[in-house]
Amino acid sequence: MVMIFLLSSSSGCLGLLQSREVMENLRGLPETKSESVKYTHEHVVTSLIDPEVHENTTTFEVDESVSEIVIWRKVEITGSDVIEDVFGGCLENYSRYVRADLWAPNTGPGDSPAWSLDECKNLPANSVEILPPFEAGTWTLDIVARGGGTANSALQDQFEISISLTRTCTEYPLEDDCI
Repeated sequence: MVMIFLLSSSSGCLGLLQSREVMENLRGLPETKSESVKYTHEHVVTSLIDPEVHENTTTFEVDESVSEIVIWRKVEITGSDVIEDVFGGCLENYSRYVRADLWAPNTGPGDSPAWSLDECKNLPANSVEILPPFEAGTWTLDIVARGGGTANSALQDQFEISISLTRTCTEYPLEDDCI
């Protein structure tokens, strides 16, 4: 190895080119890595007499490294099957509900959200993928929910919404940063 460096360094500029090629081959190949970041919001209602209104806003940054956005959601509203059978659906001013909107940057009221949920009955666990390309910037998840329930019992309205961002980057050997 020392002999290769001595011979290549004595041949001028062409030797530098050969030396660089040898060093690149010794370095190894870059690896593509993925990491997931998860933003989870869950809420369990424990107020039976007065309907509890719950509001939350979560923001997260999306850049060119984001390769996937997956939304997982589950809604449990106690007795919603009976209400739907009797009244044929949700009662706007009296219903318990979960409403969520995912807004891309530079969008808001009057625009269509990237994803939305408006449920007043049980909704089994399911995931939805937002398809690329993704607009870079600050994304916002707005949640408004109203429900009822009692603590430590089966009579509890609850929901969970999780957003998973998968970021893909290239990691070069001998370097700590993932680009």
